[in-house]
Amino acid sequence: MSVPSEIRTRRLLLRRPLPADTEPFVEVHTSPDTHVFPGVAPRDRAQSLRLLDGIQSDWDARGVGYWTVLSVTSGDVLGFGGLRECVDDAEDVLNLYFRFLPAAWGRGYAPEMGHAALRWAHRNRPGLPVVIATSVRNAPAIRVADKLGFGRVRERLHEGVPEVLYRWSVPEPLR
Repeated sequence: MSVPSEIRTRRLLLRRPLPADTEPFVEVHTSPDTHVFPGVAPRDRAQSLRLLDGIQSDWDARGVGYWTVLSVTSGDVLGFGGLRECVDDAEDVLNLYFRFLPAAWGRGYAPEMGHAALRWAHRNRPGLPVVIATSVRNAPAIRVADKLGFGRVRERLHEGVPEVLYRWSVPEPLR
């Protein structure tokens, strides 16, 4: 089952990235302003475009991937995030990711998008746990994980940088 073409929350529109989203995607992923915590350095343009190509391939192959996150009222791109199927520690999981433009920080958009993603995961991929992996120093992302009900699993090194892994196990569907 695939993600509908759009998911709306009270304030957000979540949709598969379109060609018109390429430049905002590159801006978010190349800006030092959106990479203030250790662990992931800004990408260059070519790396950002390869990531976007990979996201589009995920959508084509799996029917799920990271969304463009837009303001319902203005239509402005706020950032990118969502779910991506991947393997973590030899286990199939859904990685919950978000990266927003600094102007969108502190407004509760990441938890709002995250709640929509978890609802989708519960309905459509109930056998896959959802994980968040982030820098141990990324206090805003850790607060989002806590707000969404993720449990802290452990700290580990990722490419030599300490990160913390959070997990939300999709409950069995109610009958």
